[in-house]
Amino acid sequence: MAEPPPAGGYTGLVMTAADAGRALRKRIEAKVRRYILDRGLLPADGSLLLAVSGGPDSTALLLVLSRLAKALGLRLAVAHFDHGLRGAAAAAAERDFVRRLCDARGLAFFAGSGDARGRARRERLSVEDAARRERYGFLARAAAEAGVRAVATGHTAGDQAETVLLNLVRGAGLPGLAAMRPRAPWPVPGHGSLTVVRPLLCLTREETLSYCLSQGIEPLEDESNLQPEFRRNRVRHEVLPLLRQLNPAVDDALLRVSEAAAEDVAYIESIAAQALQQAPAGARALSRRLLGSWPASPRRHALRLGLEAVAGDLQGFSGRHLRAIERLVLEGKTGDRLDLPRGLEAVLRRDVLQLRRAAPPVTLPDGEAPLTVPGEARFGCLRAGASLEAPARGAWADVDRESVARGLFVRRRRPGDRFWPAGGPEKKLQDFLVDAHVPRDERDAVPLFVTPRGIVWVGGHRVAEWARPRAGKDVAFLWFREADDGLPEAAAN
Repeated sequence: MAEPPPAGGYTGLVMTAADAGRALRKRIEAKVRRYILDRGLLPADGSLLLAVSGGPDSTALLLVLSRLAKALGLRLAVAHFDHGLRGAAAAAAERDFVRRLCDARGLAFFAGSGDARGRARRERLSVEDAARRERYGFLARAAAEAGVRAVATGHTAGDQAETVLLNLVRGAGLPGLAAMRPRAPWPVPGHGSLTVVRPLLCLTREETLSYCLSQGIEPLEDESNLQPEFRRNRVRHEVLPLLRQLNPAVDDALLRVSEAAAEDVAYIESIAAQALQQAPAGARALSRRLLGSWPASPRRHALRLGLEAVAGDLQGFSGRHLRAIERLVLEGKTGDRLDLPRGLEAVLRRDVLQLRRAAPPVTLPDGEAPLTVPGEARFGCLRAGASLEAPARGAWADVDRESVARGLFVRRRRPGDRFWPAGGPEKKLQDFLVDAHVPRDERDAVPLFVTPRGIVWVGGHRVAEWARPRAGKDVAFLWFREADDGLPEAAAN
């Protein structure tokens, strides 16, 4: 005879389900905590902005990190963005859902909206790319308002597997197969101080949904995740199911490929970074010696690092552009240049390859500006002068004062110019500039200080042999710097 159920109904069964829920939450929280610590994802100041759409993955991100916040020393805020891809009612429901989650946990909440389709039309982008740029632009603004420098997204292992496939079919190399990094620079230009972290790359979508449900929270489903116009959706709903018929563990296989590629990329980039040198703001210089001596792999990774540092990301650049820069390095001559997408250019210098934003060449006017001693004048983009004391800033040289007493003016080079540099023989100015390694496109920006006798000083380089200071004689100081005041430009003579 069967025993009657315990008083109060099926309490034992309810307790078993509750225990299973607690065990699930404990396992997932421990998994995420270990992943965060192992990958070094904690921001230095503990401040983190969570990007939350209201779907299972980002909702799990909010729930897990809010539970771990005290143990990890985190200060959390939440940002929610409406891409304008659904109706107003659905967008409002998602925003309110996320806001309620934040209110229940005392988290600051930032909301924004955009027009991804409109931006796609204006900038000739795919809707996916436009939505991504809109979203990250908003997240950067929200991060600034919240006073944080790291933003966490809810990308999971499933997203990683899809990214590997998407990159593979477009012909990506090792960095593409490495796919998303746990910690990465900001993915769109203009916000170099921000970092993206992805604490849930260790979880599957099934785990994020189960975690939400175990807390009695049913996340929202974004209908755009079912629309076949988006490439990722086609991979998720069409390509991966077919691949699972060939290999039921294809998701894990793709993750292993990603992890192996990421390890190789990290090693190669550690070598490639040795080529990067100091350069002016908005540019990167790479050692020609190293680039020329390396095999193709570290050389191309160095070029990628340089391009990414200048452009902010590699959108618009392809293997064809890398190979063209590579040919410039291996076969080009000093002064050669290559136009690149997004307004960049590669310029070959004597010792380095310079990657920079293209700008019109700086040249000085055709005329000349007279100078008195002492005195000064504006000459094109420069302010030039002669003084009786060494100037506090700018480039300068001291000369025998008598050498500039009978007329002094500043101009740029002209055909037939000759120069007698101190300590050397007289030569064509062209030969002197070549010997001084002045790039061809910068020679018309070199100011020449000239008297009726000839060139006294090639600005920034050497003075004339006949103008060298002499013991016991008075000196004058010739100088120039960028014009930074309202001094009117001298009339050309």
